Order: sequence, then structure tokens, then C-alpha cells
Amino acid sequence: MTQSEDQLTIINLINQADQLAGQKNAAAYVALFAEDGAIEGTQGQARGQAALKTMVDQVWAQEGQTLHLTTSVVVQSLTATTASATSILVIVAIPTLKIISLAQVTHQLALIDGQWRFTKRSIQ
Repeated sequence: MTQSEDQLTIINLINQADQLAGQKNAAAYVALFAEDGAIEGTQGQARGQAALKTMVDQVWAQEGQTLHLTTSVVVQSLTATTASATSILVIVAIPTLKIISLAQVTHQLALIDGQWRFTKRSIQ
């Protein structure tokens, strides 16, 4: 892949993660992470795919029906095998269309077996 293709793939991965979060599809969401991938932030922290699935299931159950909207994605650094990016996450309650959360997200990624995967997402 070229650097431009990698950047586009990473941007799409970030958007896909937040779409899956809005759909409450924990299995597909967690599959976007490395085996030892992690999440940390205001809702807690978890490392490893089993712990990630448990965490997101609990957090999403508390949210109710929501849309997870991604904006302002910027790939900050990119090498042949690692990347970092930032984005803004807006969570909207579907029944009321009110914003229930606004967060800055920092993404660490690695190219694993030819696929970009999250190694850590920090949601603040």
C-alpha cells in the first residue's frame, strides 16, 4: 500500500469502529483490535479482546439507543507498520436527538498480518 492508501484505510477503520459502536456490534468492533489491544478513558479500561468485549457490552448497555458519529479524523503519524490518529466522537441519543457525550479520541494502530488494527484507543 502507498502512504495515501494507508491513511485512507486508517480513516475508514476509525469510522467503522464508531459505526459498529452505534450498532452495538461488540464482536465486530473488537475484531478491529490487535489481540492485546486496549481501550482506556472515562468509562474505564480493558486490554485483550475478551476484556474489551465485556467492557464495551457493559458501556453500550448503559447508553441505550445511540449514534456514534466520528468527525475531524487526522492521521498524526504514519510509518510502514505503526500509526497514530485523533478524532472527535459525538454520541447522540436516538430518541431525543440530544448529544449525550463528546470526546477526543486518540488512536494507536499497527499493521498486523497486512491489516491495520487498533492497539489502543484512548477516549477522553
